[in-house]
Amino acid sequence: MSHTDLDSGSAADPAEAPPRTPSFWDGRGELVIGGLLLAMAGTLAAGNAGMDVIGDGGLLGPQGFGWFVAALAAVIGLLLIVAALRRSPGRRAALAAEERTNWRAVGLVLLGIAAFSGLIDIVGWLLMATLMFTAVATGLGNRNLLRSLTVGFVMAATVQIVFSGMLGLNLPSGVLGGL
Repeated sequence: MSHTDLDSGSAADPAEAPPRTPSFWDGRGELVIGGLLLAMAGTLAAGNAGMDVIGDGGLLGPQGFGWFVAALAAVIGLLLIVAALRRSPGRRAALAAEERTNWRAVGLVLLGIAAFSGLIDIVGWLLMATLMFTAVATGLGNRNLLRSLTVGFVMAATVQIVFSGMLGLNLPSGVLGGL
């Protein structure tokens, strides 16, 4: 087969593909993620404010980390929105045409976090943290499922040991509680 035979194959050259029609979502990925982070920060702050705490936990008490994560999510969300709005809509669309938002990755990460939040009491920390880690790693591009499950399990088990054994705090055991 000659070089010209390879070039005349049925596979289309991506460089010669017709330009795609711009979508409503082009250039709005930063705004969507920034808005989701702000909503998450608000939800965390509301949950933290309504938390029943016995005694004064101090800065590193039960609410300390929640406030830290809520503040961090709010700051990052605001920075994303400000950075996106500082660019003109045309510039945002041009950047989006160059590099599109990977909505599959965003969806997998959000699905993992939502499933973790909704099922942790039923399924338990160890299994849900393992599955959330796997969903996030897969969403971010890891294709080795066994490695993701293994690393997620080791990390979740380490956190379980630290919380239960060293801090005396019980994480939800879920379906593994009777074992």
